Order: sequence, then structure tokens, then C-alpha cells
Amino acid sequence: MLRRAATMLVVVASAMWVAPAPVLAVEPSDWQPVFSESFDDSGALPPGCAAYDGVSDGTSDGVAEGGAGGASASYFRPEAVTVSGGKLHLALHRRAYGGKAFVTGELRCLGAAQQFGRYEFLARVPLGAGISSIAMLRPVDQQVAQHTSQLEITAQPGEEKALVRNGSGAGTSVRTLPGPFSDWHSYAIEWSPAGFKVFVDGKERVADPAVSTAQRWFGFAVTTSGSATPGTSTALPAEFQIDFLRVYALAPGSSLPAVAAQPSTVTNAVPGTPRGHRWSLWLAVAATVMAAVALFVLVVHKTRPHRPPPSHRA
Repeated sequence: MLRRAATMLVVVASAMWVAPAPVLAVEPSDWQPVFSESFDDSGALPPGCAAYDGVSDGTSDGVAEGGAGGASASYFRPEAVTVSGGKLHLALHRRAYGGKAFVTGELRCLGAAQQFGRYEFLARVPLGAGISSIAMLRPVDQQVAQHTSQLEITAQPGEEKALVRNGSGAGTSVRTLPGPFSDWHSYAIEWSPAGFKVFVDGKERVADPAVSTAQRWFGFAVTTSGSATPGTSTALPAEFQIDFLRVYALAPGSSLPAVAAQPSTVTNAVPGTPRGHRWSLWLAVAATVMAAVALFVLVVHKTRPHRPPPSHRA
């Protein structure tokens, strides 16, 4: 009985030891992971990222077609950027602050500046007129007009769309993508020497050969959109929610056109290690302990004296 139990322990421990750690996604070719954030540590923002505090400085204006930039009605505050329940929350409140009518949230990953990158995230945008949810690439040297790229999603009932702006340094192209964009969707923004691409739910929706070569940082924001602000029919507070963020850098030996790409400068991040998934390390530790216990039981069983069964005793 003891031997059988020890054998079962060894089998279970071995299976746990060799089982691969959970994989978040198939690694895209031509890219190497920089970090992966799952927002499982409540209150902790991603490494190299911080909540912006201030009025719009032109880096996250929600500018609808023909609009003048609704972010001018918002004041970005750190308390509108939170991590809880395994998600990043960027909130939009109808609350006056600093002379603005709305308080909104913006996350800037200035520590993740790099030349070229791939950014994957799973997100849900808020429904309502006058709200823009934005994923943005901004130049480190603040040459916003020349090197700004972003995906701006508006989910007004009956009119859900996304505007893709790509600044190459020589000009800015604008593409409009029809929805739906409500509920959860996966997004990928790929900025490479071959151009600028946007994927929604794994499908390529935009491919622009124009490309910026400036060092740029990545971030998220929710703000008031276009020339309109949320009216009384839009329920507030509203939240732009992100379930995970994966950042990649151009891999050495990539098949993409050769350029002198500058590497990522992400600070305080462990390459390719998703925070919140440390349980795989504990799983390996537990498997090691179980294997050691099983081995100890077998050794004790082998070395201790065996008493003959009662039928053979004198």
C-alpha cells in the first residue's frame, strides 16, 4: 500500500513538473516579448507605466472627423486609473476639476519607449455618445503632430467605429473602421519597418506602408471625443477596461526589412514574464517537494527491516 501511494506521488509530481507553463498566446514571428501584464496585482500599474495627471497636452485628444478635440473638456487624474479584478480600469467621470467638466484616465508607458513594436491587448470600450477609448503611440521627443499614431474607438449606440491615425513624420493618414466594437475584443497594433498595421480579433483591418522611425511610447486613455462631450443620455462614470497587455520588440534576425532599430527601454520589467502568473513557479516548487517526499517514502520503505507475516513467525 505504501509503495503504491509513493508511486502515485511520483507520477503526479512528474506530470506537474513536465507540464508546460500556461502560454498567453502564440508568439508572433519577427517579434520577441518584452513584457506581459495581466493586471492580477490589485493597485499595481504595469512596470514602466504611470497615470498621467494634467490637462490635455495633445497626446490623447479624441479628434473625431471634423471635430476639434474633445479631450480639451477633460482633466486627466491618477485616481481615474486603477487596477482591480484582474483588469486595468480607465474611468470617465462627470466631475469638474481644474476648470474642466470631466475627469478622465490615461496610462502612459514612458518606460516602454522603443523603435518599432507590437502591442496586443484585450479590451472593452464603454458605450455612450461623446466617449473615446484610445490606444496610442507617442514620440519620446513630443513631436506629436509628425509621429503620432493611435487607435480611437467610439461606441455610440447605433454608430460604433474606430479611427486609425498613423503619423509617419511626413504626414498622417486616417482610416475609419466600422464596428461593432462593444463587448470584449482583442486588438494588436504592429509598428514595424514594413509599415503600420491594426488587427481586431486576429483579423488585419489596416495596413499602411508609411511608418515612423522615431522612438515612441505606448499608452491607453479614455476621454471625451470629437467636438461633442457626453450628454445626459450617456451614463457616467464609464470605464475603458483592459484585460491584458503584451509588448514585443523587433527580434534580431527578423525577416522584416533591415533598419537600425533601437531596442526597448522598458524599466523594471522581466522580459516575457507576465506578472500575475507567478503560480507556475509555485507549481514547479510544489512538484519538486512532492517528488522529494515520494523519494523519501520509497527510500524508507526499501531500507527499513521487513517483518515476516504472522503466518511465518515461530
